[in-house]
Amino acid sequence: MKIHRLVPILVMALAAGCATTPPPTGLLDQANARIRAADAAGAATRAPGDFAEAQRRFAFAQAALADGDNEQAAASAEEAAAAAETARARAHAVELETRIRNQSDENANLQADLEQKQAEAAAAQQAASQPASGGSSEELPPIQLGAPGMGEPVPASSDMQPTSGDSAAFPPSGSSVHDDEALPPPASSSGAYDQGSGS
Repeated sequence: MKIHRLVPILVMALAAGCATTPPPTGLLDQANARIRAADAAGAATRAPGDFAEAQRRFAFAQAALADGDNEQAAASAEEAAAAAETARARAHAVELETRIRNQSDENANLQADLEQKQAEAAAAQQAASQPASGGSSEELPPIQLGAPGMGEPVPASSDMQPTSGDSAAFPPSGSSVHDDEALPPPASSSGAYDQGSGS
């Protein structure tokens, strides 16, 4: 008899305990805030699996709260908040990896551009150091000061002597055209007269 009386008392105590558990509205609000933060971080596209799990857990929490199962609602809300936090963290990790990859590509492009500029500068320096195409590499003879240029008359030299053919036209140096030895003796007027008279 005593056992049968205890069973209804225990059932009533359990029912009273479930009725005294407050609705976990705070946990649901916290889970909803974390889901929004994960969505703002791009978790819907960068961590779609974890983000979908957070939304599913949150929907379970809302359904349990509507059914009056506060304990299940609280548990599902905590799971939804944890899944949302995981989705947000993974979304940040994916974003960081994307930034690093983009920075690496940019650095590679800058390195390639730098190498190209250096090669162009080296080629320009080498071209400037070589002689112009078609130019002669022979050196011109040095200019002699005092030497007559082309087209100028050559001054007479004291060492130059006339040739044998020109000895009659040009008297030897030091002689004078008025020298008595060079001229024949003048003819006598009396001799000429005698010759005329004898004829």
